Amino acid sequence: MRNDIVDILLELGIPAGVKGFTYIHDALELFDTDTYYSSGKICSLYADIALKRGTTPSSVERAIRHAFETVTTKGNREVVEQYLDLVNTQNSNLLRTLYFRLKQRRNQQQPQIAPEHPCNAQNCIYKKQIYQEAVDKISTEMGSYLFKLIESTKNNPEVLQQLLELS
Repeated sequence: MRNDIVDILLELGIPAGVKGFTYIHDALELFDTDTYYSSGKICSLYADIALKRGTTPSSVERAIRHAFETVTTKGNREVVEQYLDLVNTQNSNLLRTLYFRLKQRRNQQQPQIAPEHPCNAQNCIYKKQIYQEAVDKISTEMGSYLFKLIESTKNNPEVLQQLLELS
């Protein structure tokens, strides 16, 4: 996820040297690790980033706003329109939009995994035989253990009575 975030921020045209770059990166990582941030109040997000970076929440908010303003005026227009909502340019909306677009991109890049062994009729017959053999084996072993348990309790009728009450 880290590399994807950096790639997209650079592709958008956010200068890597501005604080907003780092703070947006932190915000997107927090969105990915805790759904509270992507659906909750953005103020708590600023506070957590500020705590992590040793600054104030208002500085975080301002740096993110500045980075987004820079990218919407000077960034690669096609890429900006692909990842950001230029109608509602509030930080919270831009961060959420960027996060959801990032998730979409990541989902599109992941290859679809086909099942290794499709369940055809023959496979199902084999599975049924294997499961039946396992159940038979377990039943035999449990019967043997139960017999040993009963034999060991013949000399102690109180233990036998307690075991019978459990069932």
